[in-house]
Amino acid sequence: MLAKIAELGEPVLAVDLARALGISRQGVRAQLLALERKGFVALDKRPRHGTLVRLTEAGRRAAGLSLPVLGEIAAGPPVFAEGVAEAYAERIADLLPVEPGDFLLRVRGDSMVGLGIRPGDYVVVRPFSGEPTAGAVVVVLLPGEETATLKRYYRKGERVVLRSENPRYEDLVFRPEEVRVQGEVVAHLGVLPKGLRPGA
Repeated sequence: MLAKIAELGEPVLAVDLARALGISRQGVRAQLLALERKGFVALDKRPRHGTLVRLTEAGRRAAGLSLPVLGEIAAGPPVFAEGVAEAYAERIADLLPVEPGDFLLRVRGDSMVGLGIRPGDYVVVRPFSGEPTAGAVVVVLLPGEETATLKRYYRKGERVVLRSENPRYEDLVFRPEEVRVQGEVVAHLGVLPKGLRPGA
């Protein structure tokens, strides 16, 4: 039931939950009261609108919707790992600097592997208007095409240079009026490639 609540989106009306699960309102009510006693859900009883159901932090953990943040890991000298959760990450916003209006794009191609951005990874893009700062990683619509690309942005006099992070690719050079920047990459979500994961 906890997973169904999350799937339907929060808050969810108990009557909608009953319909989605294919059980009676009384059956859902009994289960929700039991989950409330265990601290997995919070029930907001509003006579006009029905009962609103929200998952608590404990409920999210029980449903497998949150990941424990166990502290830091050294990429330099070793540090002692305590293995005790200092917090739980329930949403992307708990870990990454996302704002309303930001969106995700899945990466296709290997032109940005120098930044660790690999095919199949996701980037968080923040829309904006105006001139990007030099070296910003941006989403750009290419002139004369219906496709966008992910590149570093540079202004060289009367030309805009779009640079890859892979030596196999040459710079793309355009006039400023030809380039339409859709947004700037503010975060990156990636998975270790299968070849680097033993047994994968």
